[in-house]
Amino acid sequence: MHPDSRMSRKLPLVASTRRTMLRMAALASGTLLGFSLSTAPAQAQGWKPSRTVELVVFASPGGGNDKAARALQKIWADNKIVDAVVANRVGGGGTLAYTYVSQKAGDGHYIAIAQAGILTNQLAGRTNLTYNDMTVLPYIGTEPVSLSVRTESPIKTLKDFADRLRKDPASLTISPGSTLASTNHFVVALLARAVGSDPRKLRMVTFGGGAEAATNVLGGHIDAMVNASNNAVPHMQSGKMRILGISSPKRAASMPDVPTFREMGFDVIQDSWYVFLGPRGMTQGQIDFWDDVFARTMKTPEWKKFVAENGWEFGFMPSREAAAFMKREHEEARSIMSDLGALKAGQ
Repeated sequence: MHPDSRMSRKLPLVASTRRTMLRMAALASGTLLGFSLSTAPAQAQGWKPSRTVELVVFASPGGGNDKAARALQKIWADNKIVDAVVANRVGGGGTLAYTYVSQKAGDGHYIAIAQAGILTNQLAGRTNLTYNDMTVLPYIGTEPVSLSVRTESPIKTLKDFADRLRKDPASLTISPGSTLASTNHFVVALLARAVGSDPRKLRMVTFGGGAEAATNVLGGHIDAMVNASNNAVPHMQSGKMRILGISSPKRAASMPDVPTFREMGFDVIQDSWYVFLGPRGMTQGQIDFWDDVFARTMKTPEWKKFVAENGWEFGFMPSREAAAFMKREHEEARSIMSDLGALKAGQ
């Protein structure tokens, strides 16, 4: 177990580290939190879609969650698992997409790919909608979060970036993608806190998603972006972007030369997880169907290839365990946001 890396009012990074180590152990054993893919039902009985499923994405095309959704849709089509279409409903850091799905009460034909914004939007007071207002479906893994600048930037290393934050946290314009007070935002905020700066003074700007953030970095309109790594890797490979570091506990196979924050002397660990949500009131038959679909999908060669190529950490939790995971994440997000001054009074 890594040493306690809490700062100031004891930021709860140990919980995140413990969760990551648990997933790493699960990868080695072929299970996650006691659930083995081999024990998933071969085919869920009962409910099945009677029409095309709408797979809702909260960011614009080209971002990390959009790429994951489109990879899933193609796997489902090619393997005749589910007939689905991807629908991008951009706005409010995910609030528009989550609200849209939540309004389809009891209808298993609508599911949304979700990240930390489903927790932090409500904690920040941007919406009253919480994950408890929806049906938690499976967790499918995590992706490294990377901090990147364009190649022409005078910032050459993570230490250079940290020095700028130490001197003046408002001197850099940084995008966390589509959502403030998100996992991506937490990475920069915790780095600022680690070097003794006030994270509330950071200049954070949002766009429709990670792809738009990358465009603005490359165009020199902002200084840096902190996003799911697949938004930066293609630009790094083309020589147009420099990835300063990732906030994972270990280096990613997709970018073996990129150091972790911890390697560079900053004890910051945050990762970008993916969970699916359905509308409230789904039946057990509908939940069982989606548990089975995702369990089968995670075992396909196509998904394993996607995970490897995008530097994901493989993982799977069925809906029941994913709901418990979300509860823990909600508690951790509340604690971090409180420490960073981003928590709305009364939350």
